[in-house]
Amino acid sequence: MANLQLRITELRRQQGISQQQLAERLGVAFQTVSKWETGTTMPDIAMLPELAVYFQVSVDQLLGLRPLPEEEYLPVESGTRGYWEERSDYLLRTRKTMVNQDYLTFLVERVWQLREPVRVLDCGCGLGFLASMLMPLLPQGSTYRGIDLSPNLIAEGQKLLGQAEWITSPGQIVMEQGDFLACNIRDAYDLVICQAVLRHIGRPIEFLEKMRQACRPGGMVACIDVNRELESDGLYIQGMDYARLCAREGFPAMWRTELEKQDRDYAIGIRLPLLMEQLGLKQVQCRMNDRVNIISPSQENYEEKLQDLIITRGWTEDMEAEEKDTVRRFMNHGMTRAEAEDYCRRQREIREHLLRHRGDAGIVTTGGLMISFGWK
Repeated sequence: MANLQLRITELRRQQGISQQQLAERLGVAFQTVSKWETGTTMPDIAMLPELAVYFQVSVDQLLGLRPLPEEEYLPVESGTRGYWEERSDYLLRTRKTMVNQDYLTFLVERVWQLREPVRVLDCGCGLGFLASMLMPLLPQGSTYRGIDLSPNLIAEGQKLLGQAEWITSPGQIVMEQGDFLACNIRDAYDLVICQAVLRHIGRPIEFLEKMRQACRPGGMVACIDVNRELESDGLYIQGMDYARLCAREGFPAMWRTELEKQDRDYAIGIRLPLLMEQLGLKQVQCRMNDRVNIISPSQENYEEKLQDLIITRGWTEDMEAEEKDTVRRFMNHGMTRAEAEDYCRRQREIREHLLRHRGDAGIVTTGGLMISFGWK
C-alpha cells in the first residue's frame, strides 16, 4: 500500500490561512490540525471529503496519492543538450549492446544493397557509435557527417573515431555540434539515419521530415528506435518472477501524459513505418533488431556485462536515496503514488537479488529496437 502523505500544510498555505483558522472552519481543535500536519494523527475518514471539498481537490490528492492540480508538469529533459553532457559513460555502456554487427552487415549488403560509396548524415549522433559500426561496412569512399546538440559528446566522439583503422582519408568523418532541427543542411545525403533519438525528443515528426528533406532523391532515410511496451518486457533474471519484472502498471498513463504535455512519443518505434509513408517515403520497410543480450556466469566477461547493466539500469547503491524524487517525478507524469512506489520497490528487489546472487544469476535482456527505413 502506498504511503499517505497529507498535503494539508501546502493547501492551507496556498489559501493563506493559519492552523487556527482552518481548525475553526472545520470545527476541530487547533492541536488536531497541528497533529495532522506533523503526521502524528490522521483525519477521521469522515473528515476527508469535507477537507477535500474545502480545498477543492480530490481525496486522493489530499492524501498525496496524486499530484495537486496546480503542480506544474516537469518536462523530461532527455531531448536537451544539458541532459546528455555528462552521460557519455551511459552511452558507451548501452550502445554496444544495441545492434549485432552481422545483422547490420545483412541490412547493408542484402536489404539496403549499398554497393556504391554513400554520404551518410547521422542526426543526433552522440558519440558516433553508429558510425563505428556502420562505416566499416560501407563501400570505400563513403563519408560520414554527424550532428549532435552536445559539444562534450562531439568532442569525445571525435577522439574515439579519430583512431579508427577504417578511416582512409582526411575529412571522411566530420562531427559537429548543433541543433539538427535548426541546422541549414545544404547538401543532399544518400543515407540519413538516426538511432535512439526520436523517443527522447518532442516534435519527432518534424525531426523526421527534416531528415527526409536532407536526403537526396533516391536516397534512404533510416531510423532505429524503441517501442516502450516491447522494451518493458525485455528483462529476465534467473530466480525472479518474470511477470513482476515486466510489470508496467502506471507507465501507460505516464507515457500518455508525456505525449500530451511534451509530444514525446512513447510508441514512436512502432509508428515509424506509417509516419514515413505519410511523409512521402517509398517502399517503407521495418525490421526487428535481432540483438538479445545474454549475461551468463559461464562467460569470461560476466562481471563487466553485469556491471554495465547495473549502472545503466540504475540498480546502484544510490537508488534508495533517490526514491523520493523518483516517486514525485513519476506522479508528476501521471502515475499514482502506489504505482510509483511499487516501481521503486521492484527496483530494490532486483538490486537485492543481484547482490545476493552475484556470480550465479543469469540475465537475458532485449531492447525491442525497430529499424524502419524508406526511400525518397
